[in-house]
Amino acid sequence: MLSYIIQSMVFQLLFLVVYDFFLKKETFFNWNRFYLLLTPLVSLALPFVKLQSFRTTVPEDYVFILSEVTLVAGQGSQIQTQSSIWDSINIWHWILLIGSCLSLIWFVYKCYQILRFRQLGKRFDLIDHTRIEIPHQELVFTFFNTVYIGSDILKRKHDHILNHELVHIKERHSLDLLFFELLRIAFWFNPLVYIYQNRIAELHEFIADSKSVKKHKKEYCQLLLQDTFQTEQLSLVNQFFNHSLIKKRIVMLQKSTSKKVWQLKYLMLIPLITVMLFYTSCEAEQQSELDQNSVSLEDQVRELEASIAGEEVSPDLQKRLLNVAAEANNISLGDFPKKETNSDWAFSEVNVKPSFKSPCADGTSDLNCFKVKLDEHVRSTFQYPKEAIAKKVEGRVYILFRINTDGTISIIDSRAPDASLDAEGRRIISSMPQLNPGLDKDGNPVSVKFAYPIVFRLK
Repeated sequence: MLSYIIQSMVFQLLFLVVYDFFLKKETFFNWNRFYLLLTPLVSLALPFVKLQSFRTTVPEDYVFILSEVTLVAGQGSQIQTQSSIWDSINIWHWILLIGSCLSLIWFVYKCYQILRFRQLGKRFDLIDHTRIEIPHQELVFTFFNTVYIGSDILKRKHDHILNHELVHIKERHSLDLLFFELLRIAFWFNPLVYIYQNRIAELHEFIADSKSVKKHKKEYCQLLLQDTFQTEQLSLVNQFFNHSLIKKRIVMLQKSTSKKVWQLKYLMLIPLITVMLFYTSCEAEQQSELDQNSVSLEDQVRELEASIAGEEVSPDLQKRLLNVAAEANNISLGDFPKKETNSDWAFSEVNVKPSFKSPCADGTSDLNCFKVKLDEHVRSTFQYPKEAIAKKVEGRVYILFRINTDGTISIIDSRAPDASLDAEGRRIISSMPQLNPGLDKDGNPVSVKFAYPIVFRLK
């Protein structure tokens, strides 16, 4: 969840930077409106998009990926525990939920304010819109097909104001603001959503000014500066008198129409989105994963002890191995030579596939038989860790292992959401019996790598 939120916020920030530096000052108002409406949705969707062509995983013919097996607490030696949906909600989920509820309450309150103006005012149903005249008020705003205007303004020259507000109605600007209000409810903690809403409200005024004033721009600018009004600030409506926007609206009115060639600026989206897709699709190890899966030196030593405990290794050699592990903290990884992998064969090139000693009775193919036997061993061996049950931890564990030339198993690496699940996954694979190794075309044994996902579920 946290990773998704951070990624989407970073993407939104990049889109806003492009808008502010390259697009905001152009007069392609409809293009900019589409940009501001589309890019927040793209930012929310991109973290879920993972294109296969951008991935940097090891080729499948080198490390053969087996289909996953699911283990449920209660099917092994551990007793299944009962858990409810409320047990899975932590304090951060509660904070997000409470914040969204408060944002929803604030949204309802703003709707109530608009309804109150509607009840206080005098209604006029016209051909293309509804007008609400509010007595003894100096405010003007639009909400969907209704123009709310104070009676004090109607006593002065106001045709330019009504023309401006009618553009908001025709362009359906209220839908844009409502869209960002919903985003604010769901992502109340994200300041970029508020910036997006500010940008779209600003753009709405530019659009309304450009379409309501074809000529006499100077006179229109003078009318904008004629009076200062005290109005309530509602992010849900389009307000004519917004002090912070007056200067920007006048500047944009005086600006000449942008040349069409500058529409090429929108092509910057292509490399920007490509970089984002590359980031979300790349499966190279990231720092967060390294932090999560890193283990202390003591853990490494204990793991090394466990891995050599059942091997025929002399006590002297065991001591030397542990001494090397204890001193590894002071040696950089670059000081060690890279492990040779030339001895591992691609699964597709192995003439005779690895197999269990006991054949399958139904005569299934070598690979299917191997997978059936492997799943049977896993299900009959696993024990859901007590620590994981106590913490209500579940998830997918990836075990990368090698079937050696003598049929023994060597675990190369593993990845898990919790240390207890990682240890159980390693234990299950390490307890596999000796297998028939893979053979090349000359009948010589070869080693083959496998990646095996094991899914742990509480129920």
